[in-house]
Amino acid sequence: MKPDSMLIEPSHIVAARQEVGERGNSTSLEDLAKREPALAAYISESMASLAGKLALSGAPSPLVQGLYNEAMAVMLASIEAQRRGIYDLWKGTIVGTKLEELTGTKKPRKRRKKNEE
Repeated sequence: MKPDSMLIEPSHIVAARQEVGERGNSTSLEDLAKREPALAAYISESMASLAGKLALSGAPSPLVQGLYNEAMAVMLASIEAQRRGIYDLWKGTIVGTKLEELTGTKKPRKRRKKNEE
């Protein structure tokens, strides 16, 4: 059963993970930095710190690099999935706002009235 407050659907997670996988962690982090520079900097610094602690504890470099990349992908995909869920919640209300410019959403067309015959 889905909780009423659930915003993130499994489809958001799958699509976000695929996108991060296709674009790569570096590009995904750069894109996040354009939207949320403080968050991207926090993630980058925190991940570097964690990798450093693993290396200092004696973990082999390939293991440190693998865990770093995997954890970064999970984090970036989670943030992207949340962004997609929030967008889906609010997408009908963004016309004429800054959010519309960021997402590239086009204004809805007016519906044509059907001619009655």
